[in-house]
Amino acid sequence: MYLFMLVCSVTLFTGCSDDDDTEFVQVTDISGDYQGRLVVSINGSAAEPVSQLISIVKSGEQNSQVLLSLRNFSFAEQLVGDIEVPCTVVEKDGVQEFSGQKDLSFTTEFGTVLGTLPTSVNGTVEGKSINIKIGVTVTTLNQTVDVVFDGERLVEGESGNTKTYYDFETWVAGVEGQEPEMTFYEPTGWSSSNTGAHFLKAMQKADRYVITQSDDAYSGTSAVKIQSIDTKGSPALGGWIPAIPKITSGSLFLGSFVTDIANTLNSTKFGIPFSQKPVSLKGWYKYTPGEEYYIVNQEPYKDHCNEAVVDNSKTDEFAISAVLYETEDYAEDLSDCLTGVDGEDGIYTSSRVAAIAQLTGGKQESWKEFTLNFDWKKEYDANKKYRFTIICSSSKDGDKFWGAPGSTLMVDNFELTAE
Repeated sequence: MYLFMLVCSVTLFTGCSDDDDTEFVQVTDISGDYQGRLVVSINGSAAEPVSQLISIVKSGEQNSQVLLSLRNFSFAEQLVGDIEVPCTVVEKDGVQEFSGQKDLSFTTEFGTVLGTLPTSVNGTVEGKSINIKIGVTVTTLNQTVDVVFDGERLVEGESGNTKTYYDFETWVAGVEGQEPEMTFYEPTGWSSSNTGAHFLKAMQKADRYVITQSDDAYSGTSAVKIQSIDTKGSPALGGWIPAIPKITSGSLFLGSFVTDIANTLNSTKFGIPFSQKPVSLKGWYKYTPGEEYYIVNQEPYKDHCNEAVVDNSKTDEFAISAVLYETEDYAEDLSDCLTGVDGEDGIYTSSRVAAIAQLTGGKQESWKEFTLNFDWKKEYDANKKYRFTIICSSSKDGDKFWGAPGSTLMVDNFELTAE
């Protein structure tokens, strides 16, 4: 797979042929750096999007002749080399178009494995936006690779930001159950409170998982369905089984879930090592609140979570959050991670939080785009170590064991920008 992704990445810079007999007219200068997203499909199966930067410079005095280049390109820690390909550009109705075919080959040890690759390219530049469709034939393996690249020209003097894309197309088993209904799945690279729901299902306190894959996607074939569920509630048993909540909120996050029976809120180890400054988080969501909203009236909430009662004055809301926080070291046992508890170890309450962005809201029947910018609590310091997390919750007060059974948050196509 990574060989084929290499093929697709490097073909972004394929040259356009000079065989077209069209009489070219003066075209708009499209030279500059373009930052964007590359999506690769092999025989119709799409891989995870990757961030890509391309450069376009004029080749001579005419805007119709340009050079596409990528310096020191590497993939999977393997150096491919510098890629520089001349292209011809034409302009039609204010849109710059380029297309062509070329057989690609590389002389590096890694590149020679791929052989000769017949490649077709069709692209447009309109204003700041660039769009490219690429088709690659891997003759030796009888494979067809299709690539879509969408990007924007950077402002002069602006360095290219890194973009990380989460399209939630690929899922993996979180726990393999002996029975099919006990197996749950999570999007690649993400963790969830499904692990906690797994124990509740085994105890017959839950009839479903809180995180599931849905074909009701904004785009592509897959999105994430996050639900709050009725887990019936029961008091603590002796000193070894804690109270089981009436309401369990669904939570999808970057980090790890490590079960803590004594304090379930401590199970969510939020954050992955992060070495950049986050700029923004974009994505799509929709939300349906459940009918009956439950609250726990007595603190500490975790000790009385089974005693939740209906509050008809409240309607459930979702939360999508992104948090960057400081850490002294990346502990192997994840003891440096902030969690769902209150106080200094809490993801929303710790003094270690450097930046936070959050969206909360209620009913949203159709897919809606959001953009979150960060509120900085501390100045970013490149010499410090940080962890970063994105958290999606179907009940924003789920850490209090408040919420409505059936509340459903759908999310798709996240784009994280960092510098």
